[in-house]
Amino acid sequence: MNNNKQANRSDQAEKARIGAVGENQVVSMLLQHGWDAFNANANIKNYKSIDIVCIKPNPNIPSKPQLALVQVKTCFEKNIPIGFTIEQCLKENYLEEHVMGPYVFVSASKSNGMWSFRYFIISRQQFIDLARAGHEWYVNGYKREKPVSQKSPAGFNLTWLEGKAEEANKNRIAFDNPLCGVRLEDAWENIWKD
Repeated sequence: MNNNKQANRSDQAEKARIGAVGENQVVSMLLQHGWDAFNANANIKNYKSIDIVCIKPNPNIPSKPQLALVQVKTCFEKNIPIGFTIEQCLKENYLEEHVMGPYVFVSASKSNGMWSFRYFIISRQQFIDLARAGHEWYVNGYKREKPVSQKSPAGFNLTWLEGKAEEANKNRIAFDNPLCGVRLEDAWENIWKD
């Protein structure tokens, strides 16, 4: 077998493992909050747009619990892929149609063989607003010699999820993060917001 193919398979297996770790961590956190949760990928391999189904009892109507379809993205890097292309992020109608529910971004780190995690919980509407605004800025806010390929994968910078803006410099205009100052880290109640 070719070394490149072997390395590719190894990278894919490691990404899948990191994704599975993140999903299981999120299920555990949801259960700790008193909500029922299960991994949709346990039944359908890499179910499109949904990783976790979360159920919250409705005290007013016990027979109709509240349901959240949660997408989880886990990464070691500062830029977390979001599962869309830049082109798709620029189309608000596309996002409205394809974003099913809230997202949990898991920023993972590993030191001395031990994992640690930070959780950023973002409602469906917050995701749509940040994806559109962030990628509009990324495409049009920089001075570039050649345009960005809009077929490239889109991502969120960890600083955006921390509620920070991007300052202007000689190569770009400032990014006015629509979630500037909003606390997303450990904001588990965002699971239940639109």
